[in-house]
Amino acid sequence: MSEQELRLSKRMVELGLCSRREADAFIEQGRVRVDGQLVQQLGSRVRPEQRIELDKPRMTLGELSISLLLHRAAAEPLPLAALITPDNHSLRDGSEVVFNPRHLKPLQQAGALEPGCHGLVALTLDKKLARKLADAEQEYLIQLEAAPSAEDLKQALQQLKLPGKAPRGLKVSRQSDRQLRLVLTAVQAGQLAAICQGLGLQPLALRCIRIGKLGIGELPAGQWRYLLPMESF
Repeated sequence: MSEQELRLSKRMVELGLCSRREADAFIEQGRVRVDGQLVQQLGSRVRPEQRIELDKPRMTLGELSISLLLHRAAAEPLPLAALITPDNHSLRDGSEVVFNPRHLKPLQQAGALEPGCHGLVALTLDKKLARKLADAEQEYLIQLEAAPSAEDLKQALQQLKLPGKAPRGLKVSRQSDRQLRLVLTAVQAGQLAAICQGLGLQPLALRCIRIGKLGIGELPAGQWRYLLPMESF
């Protein structure tokens, strides 16, 4: 190690590129290049003459909270964090964030988490967003051999009794001969299965298609992407 070498983060501060706290965050985000080469390793060292650049657009600390959207395929097991790899990173990701394994430690999750459930999952490192996700409305499609009639479904909902607190914002409607739509706020673990059982349903599949204001869109099954700055739940 040369005596002239400095920690990359310290050199970034000396050059007036950012604060020390921001420097480490920018490095982890894959926003820093040294002589044109991407550097993501904290503690990396540079020589004074080396060129250091921040990729544009320059991000603020508030924008560095990592959040992901995953389209969980039906056969994919938990833990979901194991499904977030560079190989299944969607080519349609417009965030320009460079993947770093540190983005996955730890992740709060919402959406298609129950056994037998697939579809949209939101994962975040942002504590404020995690609280919002826990209270968000979620929308599911229930696939059945034969869906009950609208009248039978209405009666079953009126008679529905579940242990613990009553489900918040529960709405179930008939979409077709083989499909129901279920909407529920602040989904609790095991709640979806309990509701289906209480309604006398035996789902062939349960698919989450929306969390809050964000739908699954065109994200292919088995792939994931970063949440865009303009997106919110």
